[in-house]
Amino acid sequence: MRLTGVELVRVEIPFLAEIGTAAGTHRKRSLLFVRVATTEEDGWGECAAMTEGTMVDPSVHEVARAVEGRGVSRLTDASRSRGGHLPAGNEITQLFGGSAIDRMMGATFEMAVLDAELRLAGRSLADSLGVGPGFRTMPLGAAVGIPADRDVGALQARVTGAVERGSSRVRLKIAPGWDVEPVKAVRQVHPELTIQADANGSYSLEADRDDPHAAIRLGELAHFDVRCVEQPLPPGDLVAHAELRRRIRVPICLDESLSSPRRVLDALRNEACQVACLKPGRLGGIVAARQAHAACVAAGVSVFVGGFFEAGLGRAANLALAARLAQSAVGLVGDLSDPADYLEVDPCGYPEGRQGHVEVPEQPGVGHPPGQELLDDLGAQRRWFPATYT
Repeated sequence: MRLTGVELVRVEIPFLAEIGTAAGTHRKRSLLFVRVATTEEDGWGECAAMTEGTMVDPSVHEVARAVEGRGVSRLTDASRSRGGHLPAGNEITQLFGGSAIDRMMGATFEMAVLDAELRLAGRSLADSLGVGPGFRTMPLGAAVGIPADRDVGALQARVTGAVERGSSRVRLKIAPGWDVEPVKAVRQVHPELTIQADANGSYSLEADRDDPHAAIRLGELAHFDVRCVEQPLPPGDLVAHAELRRRIRVPICLDESLSSPRRVLDALRNEACQVACLKPGRLGGIVAARQAHAACVAAGVSVFVGGFFEAGLGRAANLALAARLAQSAVGLVGDLSDPADYLEVDPCGYPEGRQGHVEVPEQPGVGHPPGQELLDDLGAQRRWFPATYT
C-alpha cells in the first residue's frame, strides 16, 4: 500500500453523566482519530488518551501535538524509505520512542495501519489475531464512577443500570472515605455480581493524619467478595504494593503502574500484584499488550483488558484483543461495554450486546470507522498532511 497522506480528526463529545474518580471527574471525551490514506485502502486509528492527562498518561492534546510535530513525519519517512509503501502494521511502533506520548502515538498509528491492511485483505482483526470459534463472544464489563454527591442510592442505581445492560462485572471507583460502605451497599443489591474496586492510586501505606489505616482497611472489602482492588497506591511504588499485598486478603490489581512493557516486568519481579489491567493504548499497541500478557501468564498473574472510555473503534480493537488473550489464558472480564452507555454520541458504532455478551466484529478491519457526516455535525476539526516523496 502506497501512502498518500495522513488526516487528523479531533472532536469533543460529552459523557452522558459525569464520571467521578479519585483522580478527578470526567465530563467530556476529547477524541483523536488518525486516518492513514493509501492508494488501495484507508485505515483508521483511535487514540486512547483522554481529555485530562495524569501523572502516568498524557492528555489527548499532548498526543495530538506530537502526532502533528513528529508522528506523521515518522510514518512518511518510513514509507519513503520503502518506495512510498507503508511499513507493516506490526512494525509501526518501532518508529516511535519509549515515552508515554510515543507509546500512545505508536498505538494509534499501529491501529490505523492494521485497519488499512485488514480492509485490503478482507480480514477482521479477530481473524488476524487467530481468535477461534469458541471466543467469538465476550462477556461485558463496565466501570461505574463516584457519584458527584457521593450518594449511595445513586451509585446503586448506576450499577443496576449497568447490570440491566448486560454487564457481568462492574468496576467501582473508590477513594479514601468512599470505599467499604459503597461496596457493601452495591453487594446488598447485587449478591451475584462480580465486583472490582478501582482506587486510581489514592491511598498510601504511610501514616495519614486523617485516616492512618485507610489502605489497610481495604482488606475489609474481602467481606463483600471483591475480586480485586485496583491501583490502591501511587503508580511508582511497586514495593509498597508488594507489602500491601502481603497485609490484606483482597488481591491487588495494578493499572497505572503498568505504564510500559518494562514496568509490567518490574511489577512481576516485585510480586506487586495478582491481577493486571492491561491497556494497549498505554503500553504501545496490540503487539506490546500481547507481549505483556504473555509475561503475566508466565508469572501466574490474571489479566483483563482495560479501557479509557473509548469510542467504538478503539473499543472494538480492545474487544478483539480480549478475545485473543482469553484464548491463551482465561482472565477477568474486560472493559468491553458499549460506548453508547457512557458517551452522548458514539461516532463509530459498536456491536449490540445480547444476554450479557458482545460479539467480536468479523467484518474487515479493526472496527467501524467514524461516520463522516456525524463527525461534521459534531464540529470535528480536521488537518490533512499529504505524503511527499521528492
